[in-house]
Amino acid sequence: MTKKLNNRDWVKKYEPHLQNNDLIKAVNVPELEITHLSSWSFLKLAFLWSYAYYIYAPIAGKFFKNIYYVDLFSGTGLCSYDYDGNEHLLLGSPILMSTLQTHNPFKKCYFFEKFEYISLEERMQILRDEKLLSCGEYEIFPEDCNSRVDDLIKELKTIPNAHFLLFVDPYSTEIDWSTLEKFLNLEYPKFDMIFNFLPFGVNRQSNHDDKMCKFFGDEDYKKCLVKHSTERLQSLEDHYIENLKKYPNNVKVIHKIRIKSGKSFYYDLLYTTRKDNPSWIKGVEHLGKTIEKLSGYEVSVILDPCASTLDEYFR
Repeated sequence: MTKKLNNRDWVKKYEPHLQNNDLIKAVNVPELEITHLSSWSFLKLAFLWSYAYYIYAPIAGKFFKNIYYVDLFSGTGLCSYDYDGNEHLLLGSPILMSTLQTHNPFKKCYFFEKFEYISLEERMQILRDEKLLSCGEYEIFPEDCNSRVDDLIKELKTIPNAHFLLFVDPYSTEIDWSTLEKFLNLEYPKFDMIFNFLPFGVNRQSNHDDKMCKFFGDEDYKKCLVKHSTERLQSLEDHYIENLKKYPNNVKVIHKIRIKSGKSFYYDLLYTTRKDNPSWIKGVEHLGKTIEKLSGYEVSVILDPCASTLDEYFR
């Protein structure tokens, strides 16, 4: 029987994957930009890596000859967070997915990055030159995903026996509903999605009607704005989820995983799949429950080389 991991051991299990020393050494080039995040991003990236490695690649790879990865907000490929005055590095989603060491690696990875695409391009080239990539190919779109997603979808439709994993990780409302709807309306190929919904970030845009309408795809979100505080944040997210449910051909299951900062902030990963009662949902739920027991603060302490145990956090 597999030993149940405590919080510290669980974080340490994913440390060598998200903070792989060889990969970080290869891509940590001084002149390239780094995406600055918070320590709770470790939990988000751990979910992505774990789902892709333990669930998606083994299962999708059994039934589909060609599995793909699509990242609509890729960043620079290398991330950092500050703790106790020190910078700690994490591999970003593009590098994690393009170097995934599995029997069924992605046939091709597609990355969208409008602002820091040069840094991402340089890092991906380094990985290719040093033969550290596991994916067959990759393509970087140096533009806003809202303006180029049609080209991607056109290509995906031509690939036989294909399935893809879609990762949507905006800062707040940068993904237009009309863009996401193009995926939701797909008859082929099918996909699983991990969508990062940021209630606080979305709420901060509530005075910008144009952004909110593009994000939600309607004006009904305004009904949420009359509510206060926590209720308002939840109402905005519930409205988005209800909109996703209108596309049952691609969204039959929506499972939410809350990522907590350790203070009052949080965001929710929305996992979706088109399968009814999929056999792997228990694995997703278990992973989510483990992540929800943790916070960004705890991750910071556990990964701090100066703290040998979490006991120091509670002193």
